[in-house]
Amino acid sequence: MIPAEPPVPTAAQLAGNLDDGDFPAYSMSAAAAMLGVQPAFLRGLGDNGLLDPARSDGGHRRYSRADLQIAARAREVVDAGMNLAAACRIVELEAELARTRAELAEARRTLRRLRGKTEG
Repeated sequence: MIPAEPPVPTAAQLAGNLDDGDFPAYSMSAAAAMLGVQPAFLRGLGDNGLLDPARSDGGHRRYSRADLQIAARAREVVDAGMNLAAACRIVELEAELARTRAELAEARRTLRRLRGKTEG
């Protein structure tokens, strides 16, 4: 059996990707140019596990705006004097800390709400 061709997206569906920060819209060369880095820098971020870019049908890396923000932060850390592996770990830990702080804030809101129910 021959697999069916994937449906061609409509213009409206494609336009919906314009606001999607996770849509892999940028080629490696475009992403590198936007960040002012060499493509090897982006490959290094992948090699160190910081980024896992999407792949085109031809196997080429495709980066989203979210990927570019992470890569830009890694570049800042490298520019401050850290090696690439250290920069990747720092960026990972910063993201983990942000997630933990958000979870803690949510837990505190829930606790206040529950305390308000028992006192009232």
